[in-house]
Amino acid sequence: MVLYLRTILTWLSFLCNTTTSHIWSIARQCIFRLRKLGIQAVQSSLQTLLSRLLAYYQRISLKNSNAEPEIVDFTAPSTVHPVLTPVNGLSQSFLQADQLQVQVNQHPSQYSCTSIDFQLPSMLPVEWDPNKFKPLAPQLCQRYKERDLVRSNTDTKSIPAKKKDFSKSPVKDWETVVHPEGALYFYDATRHVFTDAKMTNSKILKTINNIADQLRSKASDIIDNSTHLVLELQAEGFCNYYFVQHDKRLLFWLQDFDEPIRIYEHVKGVTRDTHIKVALEAQYWMHCELYPNNAPIKPQIPTELKHVLLHAYSDFLTSDTSVVPYDLSTLQVMMDLSSRLVEDVERLTPSSNGCIELPAHLMCVLARLMRLFARSKFLNFYGERSARLNANQSVYEVEQSRHKATLRLKLANVFLWGAPAAQYKFLKNTWIDNILNYPKWSKHITRLNGDWSNVTIFSTVMLAVDVSFLSVPGVTSAAVVIIHLSAMCSVSSLVVSILLAVESRGWGTDSAKGAASFMARMIHTQSDVEALAIMYSLPYAYLIWGMVCFVVALGICVFHSTNPVTLVVIGLCWVAVTTLTLWPAWWGKFSMTPWSVPSRKGQVVAEAV
Repeated sequence: MVLYLRTILTWLSFLCNTTTSHIWSIARQCIFRLRKLGIQAVQSSLQTLLSRLLAYYQRISLKNSNAEPEIVDFTAPSTVHPVLTPVNGLSQSFLQADQLQVQVNQHPSQYSCTSIDFQLPSMLPVEWDPNKFKPLAPQLCQRYKERDLVRSNTDTKSIPAKKKDFSKSPVKDWETVVHPEGALYFYDATRHVFTDAKMTNSKILKTINNIADQLRSKASDIIDNSTHLVLELQAEGFCNYYFVQHDKRLLFWLQDFDEPIRIYEHVKGVTRDTHIKVALEAQYWMHCELYPNNAPIKPQIPTELKHVLLHAYSDFLTSDTSVVPYDLSTLQVMMDLSSRLVEDVERLTPSSNGCIELPAHLMCVLARLMRLFARSKFLNFYGERSARLNANQSVYEVEQSRHKATLRLKLANVFLWGAPAAQYKFLKNTWIDNILNYPKWSKHITRLNGDWSNVTIFSTVMLAVDVSFLSVPGVTSAAVVIIHLSAMCSVSSLVVSILLAVESRGWGTDSAKGAASFMARMIHTQSDVEALAIMYSLPYAYLIWGMVCFVVALGICVFHSTNPVTLVVIGLCWVAVTTLTLWPAWWGKFSMTPWSVPSRKGQVVAEAV
């Protein structure tokens, strides 16, 4: 600040040799204001001083426009002065310490000052304080969390007579914009700044303008006309921010982003620049979704989206392990939307820089679809050597060693009739690296709900049969004990089926986000995957155990007879029926018959891709 005052006084001492005493009156007024208001008014006082000086010299230059000027360079020492918003509309720049030149046009005979050539900032810079600024990302914006709530007890006022203008009060230099979803935000078209702050408050307006000037001044060497700035005002003058570079589809900051895991969605191993670029592109499209107005894009982007959807549709249609996160019906709807977007874009005329600005509603549609597929690319390490090419593959070294079942799962698989193995295989192939393959998950859960509904019917029938069996006279005590076990298993199967069916409705299976949240809450380690597989197997296993107990009790009653002929006949029939009953289980696990010879290797044609 002292260097600012020294520079101004040097200018004044030079100009007073050739001009009237009007300069001294301006200086005295500003010095009096500085003494009266204190150091906090230095910035506005210096701004007033320079504005009046420029206006005065512009009036002088108009009077002496017929004289031939000669340019005399005057150099004054200074610190680095970021020029924020020049009055002539030029781009921002930095004036280095020993290069602050004031060009004065002088008449050789009269030595009267006719003009001064320098860039006057609209607001002198405040010292950069990085502690008051924090990098922000669109995913972390608080628009959907922090809202002004309406008091329910507010009295309703009458509508004034003859009133035809119901528009909002304008904010100086800011446009009031309404998002297609209804959110209100503000946009400065001159500086390309967006904010959700309450700009109708004069104090907030002044703070946002000051912050925007500081950030744009600090970034003046790397921003251009395609760079936008987003501000999120916090308490006590702190501010979150990010810059948007539309021509490169990315975000950047003036400080290190210390918590990138928050925008990486807790994906580990993100180290390469190309992978980070995909994450930033997803955040870029989320920004376009939040602020769809004034977002310049290339006309070929809707066509690019259409091609992405066409490939995703064909990939999901022809592959059982596709990494596409949507099913065919959803992809078909997306393709219809992209086709309409392409048709609408063809009617628009690109600007001089080859870009177009879609209407806000269309931009929201385009940005959301582009964001979803950019996010999918990031999660699957798109473009990297370790990219996930199949939905059941892991990209991490540690996960490869966790696919083998533990002893607990093997024992449970024996006692629960093989059901845990099937459920474990499903969970292992749909929950990879904490990422849920929602199309397969939704299909399997729907099938499980149907199976559990059928199990409740079978369990009810088995319970009725067990109770009826107990009423038969002459049943031995051993058979009674076994029937009691059968009834317990039937009741357990019935209860567990109902509980799982009811709980599945609260798992959020109707949305990918809800299903992923459920899986993340239930599964933290490999042991949790096995536990969930065992839990899914309980209704089926209880039902099978109930049937087995009933068959054993029936066998005890049948073989309780001492007649040899009866025993032989029933024994042979019992063996035949048991063999045929267990045949499907054997066939499903091993081969068609225990004595069949497998075919030679390499002669099986795989139909699935």
